[in-house]
This record gives sequence, C-alpha cells and structure tokens, in this order.
Amino acid sequence: MTPKRNRICVWQQRFCGLLLAGLSAVTMSAAAADEFPKPYSPPCTERENVFEFTEKPAVKTVGPDKYEISFSVKGNCDVTAAIVDDQRVVIRHLGSGVLGPNAPAPFQKNSLKQTIYWNGKDDLGDYVKEPMKMKVRVSLGLKPVFDKLLGTWDPHNVPGVVIGLVVGEGGAYVFSKGGGAHDHTHLRKFDHDGNYLQSLVPPPSNLPAEKLQGCGYIEYEPGKRALHGSKVLETLAGDGFVLAGFDGHNVVDQRPALAQGRLYCLNGGSGYYQGKKPSMLYYLFTDGSTDVAGQKGRPFITRQALHENARLAASPDGSVLYMCNPGQNVVFQFSTQGDKPAEVLMGGGGGKDKKSKGNDPGSDNEHLNNPVSLDCDAQGRIYVSDSFNNRLQIFAPDGKHLKTIPMDRPGEVHVHRKSGAIYLFHAGEVQGRSVPRLTKFTSFENPKEEFHVDNLVPGMTALDSWTPKPRLWFGGGGGGKSYPGFHISGANVTIWEEDGGTLKKIVDFDEIAKKGTGEDEIGRWSTSVFDHVDCDPTRERVYFQGFRGNPRVFDLKTGKRLIRVRLRNPMNDLAFDKRGYMHCHIDPGFGIPGVGRVDPDQSAPAMDYYKGQVMKKYDDLTEFKEVPYDYGVELSKPQTPGWIGGIPVKDQPGAKYFQDGFGVNMKGELVVQSNIYFVPRMDEAGFGLAMAGADARAAAGGGAYGDSGRSGLFAQFVRNIQEKERLGEEVFYIPRKPGIPLCGATAWTYERNGEVRQASAVTAGGTLAGTLIDEDGMLYFTASRTKLYNGKVFLNGQKGYYGSDKPLQENDRNPFTSTYFKTRGKDVVFLSRGAAVPLDAPPARPTDVVTGGPFGDAEFGGGEMWVEGAEWMYAGAGPVIASGCTCASMRSHLDWYKRSYVPESYRHSLGILDTNGNLIMHLGRYGNNDDALAMKSGTDDVRLFLPRFISGTDNYLAFDDWGERLVVLKLNYQAEESAGIK
Repeated sequence: MTPKRNRICVWQQRFCGLLLAGLSAVTMSAAAADEFPKPYSPPCTERENVFEFTEKPAVKTVGPDKYEISFSVKGNCDVTAAIVDDQRVVIRHLGSGVLGPNAPAPFQKNSLKQTIYWNGKDDLGDYVKEPMKMKVRVSLGLKPVFDKLLGTWDPHNVPGVVIGLVVGEGGAYVFSKGGGAHDHTHLRKFDHDGNYLQSLVPPPSNLPAEKLQGCGYIEYEPGKRALHGSKVLETLAGDGFVLAGFDGHNVVDQRPALAQGRLYCLNGGSGYYQGKKPSMLYYLFTDGSTDVAGQKGRPFITRQALHENARLAASPDGSVLYMCNPGQNVVFQFSTQGDKPAEVLMGGGGGKDKKSKGNDPGSDNEHLNNPVSLDCDAQGRIYVSDSFNNRLQIFAPDGKHLKTIPMDRPGEVHVHRKSGAIYLFHAGEVQGRSVPRLTKFTSFENPKEEFHVDNLVPGMTALDSWTPKPRLWFGGGGGGKSYPGFHISGANVTIWEEDGGTLKKIVDFDEIAKKGTGEDEIGRWSTSVFDHVDCDPTRERVYFQGFRGNPRVFDLKTGKRLIRVRLRNPMNDLAFDKRGYMHCHIDPGFGIPGVGRVDPDQSAPAMDYYKGQVMKKYDDLTEFKEVPYDYGVELSKPQTPGWIGGIPVKDQPGAKYFQDGFGVNMKGELVVQSNIYFVPRMDEAGFGLAMAGADARAAAGGGAYGDSGRSGLFAQFVRNIQEKERLGEEVFYIPRKPGIPLCGATAWTYERNGEVRQASAVTAGGTLAGTLIDEDGMLYFTASRTKLYNGKVFLNGQKGYYGSDKPLQENDRNPFTSTYFKTRGKDVVFLSRGAAVPLDAPPARPTDVVTGGPFGDAEFGGGEMWVEGAEWMYAGAGPVIASGCTCASMRSHLDWYKRSYVPESYRHSLGILDTNGNLIMHLGRYGNNDDALAMKSGTDDVRLFLPRFISGTDNYLAFDDWGERLVVLKLNYQAEESAGIK
C-alpha cells in the first residue's frame, strides 16, 4: 500500500502540476480517494502492517469448559486464533480478523488488548476429550509465501498443442494453445538446441513502458499500473486472451513469419467471422515487446476470406510477406511498410491485370489449386506447394513463373536460407502403398533428390538455417476446422538434425519435461478457463481439473501426485467438509441435476459401470464410495451412473449446461448455485439468457446458427419444459415480484442431511461465480455486477493504453469488474431499477451495483440494482464476464477462519478479506511464466497473471494461473505465539 504522504504527492504531480501552499492535505487526500476508491467501503478497513505482541497469549480456566485467552498487540493488524493439538492440527478455529473499529467476533472492537473465550468444543461442536493437552495459538499478520509448482512445470511442457512454429537467427518461437473457444495462445522462445529462453506472452515483466506500446493497463492506485493485453476487457473479465487475433478458435494452425525482428501472425480471416470482423495482421517483437501498430493490427485481405491455416513467409529483407491458405487458390503479397492491404500475386488467373478473377482454381502456370504451404529463398524466389495440382511451383518476386517440380500431394515446404536446399513434405510410395515422405532437393538450380525419409508426420514444421547442420523442428499441429486438436504426431516438439542422408532426432521436449518432473507429471496444461482447483483441508490434498473430468490429486505438503479420481458423473464443482466427505455438484447437462457425497477414505479401482468390471486400462484411476445424505433420494437417468441418496436440485442447463457455484461448510451444510431459465408465459426471456453465450458469438460472427436454427432451439427449449411438466416434475421458476429478476442465477441452501434449508436463498439474476457458506450460515459469492461509487463504476476512468489515447481493439470500452458479497443466509434479492415487474417503491438509498453489457459497458438507465441482505460488498473481483457467453469464470475461496481469497484480475492479485470485509492484504503482482519459474520457496513476492480458481486449507493456498501452472503457497504469519491451557 502506498503511504498517504506519497499518495498525496503523486496526486499533486498528476493533477495539479505544482504544490499550492494553501491547499490542505485533507482536501487532497479526499480528492485522491474519489479518483481511486478503495475496493471496500466503510465501516470496512484494512490492516496496519505492525506485527508485534505487547503481551503474549495467556490462558486460564474461568469455569467448566470455559477458557479465557488474553493477549495484546502493538497495532491493528490481522489476528488469527486457534486451538491446536500436539501435531499443530487445528481442532477449533476461534477466529481471524483485522483489529480496530470493524473487528469481527470474537475480537473486541477498537482495542489492542483482546480477551476471547473457548468453550472446550471442536469445530463440529463436540467436546475435546483432553483439553489440557491442547494449546492456544495466536498468529499476527497473514504472510502467504511461495511454496511450489505442481505437475509438469518444466517449460518444455508446451501448453495445449503447437499451432505455430518459426525459427530465425535468434532462436525458435513456439506458439501453442488448447482446442476450445476460450483457450488462449502461449508463445515461448527456445535457442537452436532447444534450450528454453523465455515466455513472450504475456509480455516479460522487466520490459519498460516504452516497450509495451499498444498494451493496456489499469491504474489501480495513484502511479501504480497493472499491465494488460491490447484488449483490456479480455484479461480483466474475459478469457485471458493476450496475443491479438490469435486466440479463441478462429486460428487452427499457422506458420507465422519472422521479419525485421518482428513475429507476424494473422487472425482467422473475415470469412470465419462471416464478414462481421475484418481479416487482420498483427505483430510483436522477438523480445516480447510491442508497439501500437502491431497491437492494433492492419487490414490484410479486403474481401471476405478464410485463413485459419495460413502459411506466411517473408522476403529476404523482410519488406514483403507472402501468404497462402488451404481453400484459397491464390498467394497474397503484403508490404510490411505503409497501410495498403494484401494483393494477389499468384493464382486466380495470374498476372497483375487479372487479379479480379479472384479465387478460381486451375492447373496452368497462372492458376493454383489449393496451395497449402510456401517459403522464400535467399534470392526472394517463392516456393508454393500447389497441392491439388501435384506440383511445387517456383515464382520470381514479381510473380513470374520460373519452375515446376512435379510431386504427389506436396505439403509443407522449406528452403534453407544459406544453401538453398529444398525440404518438401509430400506423399511417397513404398511397394504400391502411399506413405508420408520428406524429400531434400539440392537447390532451385539443381532440384535433384539428395535423400528422403518416410513416415514423418508432423503437424507443424520449421527449418533452422543457422545451425552447422540443417535442423527441422516438428510440432503437433492443428486438427479439425476451427478447433486445434492433437495431430497424429501428438503435441510434442522435437528437433531433427540432418545426418548422413537421413534425419536424427536430437531433442524431445516431452522427454526433457518428464525428466524434470518425474513421476509427478500430469501431461499438458490446458490453456483454458476450466482448470478448477479444489482443496481437501482435512487431508491437505488438492484436486486439479475436476470440472467435467477426472481430477488429479496431489499431496500439498510433498507435492507428490497421488491418484486420479474417477467421478461417476461430469461435475461442475467439488467441496469438502471437516468430516472429510467430498460433495459433488453434478453437471445437469450431462448427468442428473443434483449433488452427491462420497468418502475419499473408502476408495477402490474405478469400475466400468456398463460392463461391471474394473477399468484395467486406467490402473491409477480410483473412485470413492457414495455416502448417501439422510434425506437424499435416488438420482437416476438412462445411460448415466446414478446415486443412491443424492440431493435433487433445481439446476436448468441452458446453452452452457454447467452451473456456477457450490459451497460446503465444516459441518456439511451446503449452498448450491442454480441457473433458472424457465419463465412461464415469457419463455423467450429465459431462453434469451440461456442462449446468451451462443447469441453473443453469433453477433460477433463466430458460430452463428441463423434465425431458423435459433427458432428451432427455442422450440426445443419449450418442448423440454413441457415434457418435464407432463411427467409430473415441478419445474421451478422465479416468482414474479416487483424488482426481482425473472431468470438467471439463484442460490439454494441445504442442511447437512440433505433437506432444503431455503429455496432460492439468493435471487440475483445474471451470473454468479462461486457460492460459499460459513458455519453461521452466512453466504459469500461473486456476482457479475460492478460496484458503484457515487454513481460511477469501480475503476471508472482508470483504463488506458501505452502509446494510445483510445482503445486499439473493438468493443474494449470500459473496465468491467464483478463484486464479491457477504450476505445473510436467506431472502437475499437483487432489485433492479429496470425490472420487468417494476418496483412499487425503490429503496431510499443509492443503488449498489450495475449490470454490464457484453462488452463491459455499465447499463445505466435500468441496469442499476439494490442488493437486499448484503452484509458488505468488495469491488474488483474477476475475471468474470459481464454478460453474453459466461463460460469463463472464477471461484473465490473461503477458509475455515472465514477469510475470503478473491481473484483480482485488474491488478494481478488476490484480495484477502476477513469475515467483516476488512482487507487483510492484496497478495501478488504481475508476472508471466518466467517469473513463476524464478520464484524461490519462501518468497513473499508472489508473481501471477490471471488466477481463476482459488482453494486452500489451514496451511496452504492453491490456484491455477492462466492455464499453464498450478501454484501452491504456504500460509505463514509475521509473528506467532502459543500458550498451554491451564
């Protein structure tokens, strides 16, 4: 936190320009506070960083099962008190919070001397058998420190699949991403021998502002800026896309171009977006730095065209780029200078006077038929794999045809920049059977075969012309149209060196990564937004990637991978109580709307439910025995493994199917988030929210289904509701009341035995991101609503761009953050100024939050809301998408001391709060994968980029970060004292 005096000086320098002798410090501080509001509001406060006892803890017995604990501290820091056994295991969590005017129970307000009491019971309400063997532990100043990375952390474990490879004199550049619409692109640099050098996306943290031109930022405190991508909304509230134009699923694979120290890449083309977005070319520099022009991009092809599998090549001097793409029967040329779009150089009729012929295929030298790859030699000649014409065409820089090399189904082509040797992948023949083949030809002047190698099937390739012997880099490459997938060669990166008329593999990235990680390797990082992290506090374990999958389980203390758990249905969320049970929120789209409970201490090899036998193929796959809820019912569905005693819930799938939150307290009481889309006699309203994500993609040109397709989906939606009602099922809908949303997010509470505590305890509408419950029945959740300060949104006016005074990317207008709430345990409602059923009498206070549109714009004039039942609100939670497709989400963590750990994407940190909403600390600052790899165990300088899913135990905190690492922190304290019980 910046000291007040420094904040004042910064404010004066930025807004006044000079110090005015008569200006009071109080006035200036108030103005700075208006410009940079705190994420919390009074009476909430934040800790003083003074961590010292003036009186150490002392305990005395004051009555039967009543023990008085006293201590004094020097400042209003955060204090954590617990009863621990001789193994330092917490038997009773007495409390944790920031002392001062808003200190939470059991602490006294406005007092540095504290007296609290213990009733001799443990966390579950049972009396401790031998209380005199326990100790009281009082800790000051929570101090999380880095502990370890879990899984296959070695940077040779390339996330997702390789979708781009290019090698230059300075090294090799590997682009990779997962296969989904929400997966982002990673860019890592290696030397010529395959040694890791650095991550370039997100940008290195040591780059100065002048080398980050075109990148966005959020100024979250005076003079403090957090780096974001060129589209701030993406890394603030979206999927986390950083590399402009290359993310999502509009690029299947691509060979980027390296020219004049720049890495050039294309988006998927205007054809992918159905003409609603242009074909664009972007670039960044080879050290990860950026400029405005490269981040903004240049229009590439003016007509509607696809280039999801583009192959780029640069002229020897880097002044011209060439591009071909399967399905486009032309080669484009593009000047790297100026602002002119690309022009057709070859194909489509040939000749500069015939460019208007466009995309016509043909077999003469003025036509091409499905060119799939190209490259340039040192003289500027252009080599084009004319696939359907079974030939390699060679052209002069002006497009004149020079030579044809007949070849069966040519594929990737590379030309050595020094020797002129040609390396061509194509179809060969062995004993009458077709085989994949790589052939080396001597040169353009003498195109004779020197050797060939069969059965090499890389997805992506690059030629290294700067090593003593030529080397080829192979990567897994793309799969089906619009979705990168694992190529037949896998996702690995390998380096092959020419050796005596053949190729010899000299580097294997997977082997390097596995050697570094050993038996704890878990395969590739997803690059996605669904890597849920769920900790088991009783066993100190973490479950990773349990969302719709079989989570891997790690021991938090040792970091060892233990087992992989087979969950009987696709799950949305997992949670644990203090009895050690795992509670599972079932995905209603793939399973049965409900919650099940299992016991990790009762495990067995995973069974094939349909064959009735152990799944021998997966020898490390384990499943847990069900522990039915007392009031549970049978949950069954054809072709779906069922439950003996699960809790039926009201989840309605919608387009995305999954629900958005689930929490269990120590006692086993539950809060379940349920999305409600059914609105009687107003079906279109609910359907509109249910299909909001698909509609948003369609509006942007991605995956549109057309009006007829949408009407068909709507009809199916109505039929599904009618069928449920015909079968006697009571389909829940939100009762129509003034001000209350008619559809969207609700949260329901349940007793430990499975009985409903309150139906729709929270009626919020819109989207929630994580729901939690404490032992007092109070609820915690993040809502996709922005907190208001005097009628303005949090971070209003705090977004900017290095080198530009306006957004570089479309629809990047306002910073959007969500709000984290603590509320009462029942009857919590969000009242909307613009509700379908108008309010009779709006609350006599300013509105609390406002909804956001698909692009983060605050929807003033109807979207303002009052939240009834809120204890406090904390601004700046994220990443959570405002509206539209809400797949990308987050989960906060509520520990057993009732402390909240909230992702804060706007400043690359976690906000840690006590149960009264006081800020304990902001944890972490900007860093990319290199910063994470450089962290030493025990450091409190935690570097992170975009953590989404946070979970923990009494001793550890675990979170994913940008789909490329799993981080574990140790929860230490600045000072700690213990006392025996007398």
